[in-house]
Amino acid sequence: MVDAGGFIEWVTGESEGEALTDLRRIVVGGLVGAIAGGLGTLAFSALLALAVVLGAFEPTQFGELAGLAGIGDPIVGEGNPRVGFAIFVAGGMTTWPFLFASLHHYLPGWRMAVSGITFAAIGWSGFAIAFYSGQTGIELLLFLVLTFVGQCLYGFVLGLVFEYAEPRVEVAFVGTTFQ
Repeated sequence: MVDAGGFIEWVTGESEGEALTDLRRIVVGGLVGAIAGGLGTLAFSALLALAVVLGAFEPTQFGELAGLAGIGDPIVGEGNPRVGFAIFVAGGMTTWPFLFASLHHYLPGWRMAVSGITFAAIGWSGFAIAFYSGQTGIELLLFLVLTFVGQCLYGFVLGLVFEYAEPRVEVAFVGTTFQ
């Protein structure tokens, strides 16, 4: 019979109890990140909806995101905007929170919420380039301002939720370092 505790200790260098505690902290950290990213994406989406109403943002750009991900018409290369928006939301709940949690100590800001704004402002340039759809004049100005404010709002909410959760739950990748 295989000794699971001995195997876990051999692989991780920790006792089985310590390894399970670390695993629990990682899962909790992932859930906190998903909640933080989901709320941030919701806030950002509200500003994107305003931009759509004002004619400054074209929701079909989400279809291009789906096409880039390979989920779309293989001949035309167009994707479904709903699928692209789902990819946008999924990235906002997984990839970006994990990256922020990993980098927030290196970003300017005296609080995580402020570091979140810095993080999002840096990422905005990529968003603006990726989702630009030929706007000119006032539509371009509205696109740039609303997406920048929306992106910063995303970062603020992301950082605020992490800041709120950090002292309340034991999260492995926020405020701690692995030895």
